[in-house]
Amino acid sequence: MYFKIIKKIYTINSKPRNISNQCIVDFILSKFSILLTPFFLNLRLTPNQITIFNFFVGLSSIYLITFKHEFFQYGILCFFSFMVLDHIDGNVARYRKVGSFLGRFIDALFDAIIFGLFFASITLYSFYLTESLNLLIFGTFSTILLLVDIFILDKFSALVRWSNKQNKQNKTPYIRKTKLFRFFASLRDIIYLGVISLIFFTENLEYFKISIIIIFLSLTISALTNIIMHIYFARKYLIFREK
Repeated sequence: MYFKIIKKIYTINSKPRNISNQCIVDFILSKFSILLTPFFLNLRLTPNQITIFNFFVGLSSIYLITFKHEFFQYGILCFFSFMVLDHIDGNVARYRKVGSFLGRFIDALFDAIIFGLFFASITLYSFYLTESLNLLIFGTFSTILLLVDIFILDKFSALVRWSNKQNKQNKTPYIRKTKLFRFFASLRDIIYLGVISLIFFTENLEYFKISIIIIFLSLTISALTNIIMHIYFARKYLIFREK
């Protein structure tokens, strides 16, 4: 029964969760999540319940990194557990065919909160470890850009859908899936691999600083590129007057 469920989930996920629309790290985590999904199905948890539970997993990661410095490595592992569970709630929703727009909203909201707080906590930890004011400023700047990036993604897609409906257009609401996708996916992989490397460099400040700079720089490049790209396409896609 276990393997039948896995096979079905794998088939269901073959289109929405494949290497062509995910970064490599996300793709690996999504495949790993398939192995764990049957256990959550057996617990009869709804997708929204898994999402809420996962929110507290994410908060636990932030707490460990920010306030329990001796458990920093566990905080990082907890964050990647959050990412795995972020796939599992979707797996359960697709398997049971109970997905809802409310679920998507809650999931996206919690993701934005946890990702923003996570990189803020990484910034604070880097200041605690290195006492570098420059890293603190850089990390704060890149985290703010990340949140602006998330806001623009959601706002742009909502406005394009609205414009499409009113003006009978068929513009793509998620342009990052078709424009420079592999560039953004590569930066995302660099960020995740950089975060993983921090686990091993807490005793070597030089390597730790290099990893944290790469993370902040990748966040900044990704966010700035995405913001500029969306402003450009907003001028092309949203020129219609509101009716």
